Amino acid sequence: MQLSNLCRTTVLAVLVLSGCSRNREFVACTSPVGDCVPSPEGVIEQRSYQEPFSACANTAPAPEPFMLDSDTAEVPYWNMQLEDTIEYALMNSSVMRKIGANLLQAPELVPTVYDPSIVATNARYGEEAALSAFDAQLGSRLYYEQNDRALNNSLLGGGTNFFQQDLWRLQNELSKQTAAGTQFAVRHNVEDDLNNAPRNIYGTAGDINAHAWTWNLEAEVRHPLMQGGGVDFNRIAGPNATPGEIHGVLIARVNTSISAAEFQLTLRNYLSDVENAYWELVFAYRDLEAKKSARDRALATWQRLKALNENDVAGAEADKVAQAEEQYFRFQQDVETAIGGRLLDGTRDFNGSTGGTFQGVGGVYVAERRLRLMMGAPITDGRLIRPVSEPQVAEVVFDWNGLVSCALAQRTELLQQRLRIKRRSLELQASQNFLLPELDVVGRYRRRGFGDNLYDANAPLSTGGPSTNTGTDEWQMGVELAVPIGYRQANAGVRNAELALARDRAILGELERQIVHDVGNAVGDVNRLYKVVQTAYNRRTAAQTQFDILNDADLQESVRGRRIDFNLLLDAERRLADAQISYYRARIEYAVALKNVNLEVENLLPYNKVQIAGIED
Repeated sequence: MQLSNLCRTTVLAVLVLSGCSRNREFVACTSPVGDCVPSPEGVIEQRSYQEPFSACANTAPAPEPFMLDSDTAEVPYWNMQLEDTIEYALMNSSVMRKIGANLLQAPELVPTVYDPSIVATNARYGEEAALSAFDAQLGSRLYYEQNDRALNNSLLGGGTNFFQQDLWRLQNELSKQTAAGTQFAVRHNVEDDLNNAPRNIYGTAGDINAHAWTWNLEAEVRHPLMQGGGVDFNRIAGPNATPGEIHGVLIARVNTSISAAEFQLTLRNYLSDVENAYWELVFAYRDLEAKKSARDRALATWQRLKALNENDVAGAEADKVAQAEEQYFRFQQDVETAIGGRLLDGTRDFNGSTGGTFQGVGGVYVAERRLRLMMGAPITDGRLIRPVSEPQVAEVVFDWNGLVSCALAQRTELLQQRLRIKRRSLELQASQNFLLPELDVVGRYRRRGFGDNLYDANAPLSTGGPSTNTGTDEWQMGVELAVPIGYRQANAGVRNAELALARDRAILGELERQIVHDVGNAVGDVNRLYKVVQTAYNRRTAAQTQFDILNDADLQESVRGRRIDFNLLLDAERRLADAQISYYRARIEYAVALKNVNLEVENLLPYNKVQIAGIED
């Protein structure tokens, strides 16, 4: 009883959140939607499936999609060449769409045209971020203190046990890190000390207005002789790098190139899927055409058998009439599916081959909406896309050695992997630098000033310059050494970089083998399908001949009153329909296979006259 109440409460909460009224009753029935009678035992009723969507009525941004009961007598067609489809897709492809639900499942992983720029402008690891480590830095700090202290020893207070002070401190600094690792810094420090110490040089003892100005101008240079030194290291690792944290300018540029290669790879696969969707729609129309012809032939046979049955012709018994009727409705069912389509995955990249293995599972409406989705066109606009490009049937012969050479030289996956190897080599080079001790030379020069004013235009140069009453010079030179005993972190970083480099080199070799394998598959598929197209054509011709002979023979036999074997005719109808569909499928598969060869040798973009910015190797 408690479980039942809990379930009812859950249903109530769900339907209330969905927009249903709370005072309705839920009723289970088998009558058509909207005809259910409220149950006195129920809690909530949902009278119609349309009611939850009443708040969204009249907000559709586009016409209703085509369905089986749509009036398509005067539907305007949108004739599309394959070239026009590619061009339209490129003009509306800020998001590199993929067939499937990837966008809904993980929108953050869907590639876009913005991705290379996002990588390049990353505020932590992008090129500009890496270059910013060498930017000059200007810093300024200003502090004010008011001190009022009681001291036990008057010496600590400059002659007084009750020390009072107003203190201002100002520091300006300009620093710069060079590509060689040298650090330059120029600092200007100013201090204004106003206190009541009676032993002050400036001012009368006890005079609270006895100002004392102290300033210095300091220049410092620090240069690493071993660890952290050199242009190569600083361009690879960047200033203040540590083992495992290497994000210099060269690394950032390689990452940008990898991202650009990824964009090229994504664009290639996207255009491949657009062409896949185009040929899917071509096949859907051809498939529909073949099934309509089969349906019409089956209808004629059924009607003929009914007429012969009424005349008591031998061979046209009631069971044969029923069999012909079943065959007609079977073909009618196929026609309805060929028009509306089934919601299955169509041809897409990596479903058996890199460029996609032809599926041909969708009807006209499903395939048309899929092509619109891939093109970036409105999903519905009152028109029906009709592809007008014909699949190629001529034989294409490839030069195997030329294909393999082009694939190994041009494939984007190999370019990406070579860039990763380049990045690993740079990381290893930088990691080896951490095996050196830190040995820096330091030099510093300081000019000091002291007086009762910050700037005195009448002060002679011999007393320190026009801004002081007296001036002194200081300088320092030295060497700093730091050696980690054992270099445990540095050795771990070098070993890790070596292993990562070895891994990427091994992957490169395997990628090359995989690409040669895929090129072989693509070429073999083209060779197979060309022969299949020829065989399918001959099969269709033979099936058509058989049907024509049996169809004419049936007419002759029915006139003579002899017994007719309509099983052969019904079987011939099915064979002819299958042969026609098989022929159209073979032609589309051949077109997709030719496209896949271009993809395998990285020629799909040039073949479609698509150009993008070059990628640095």
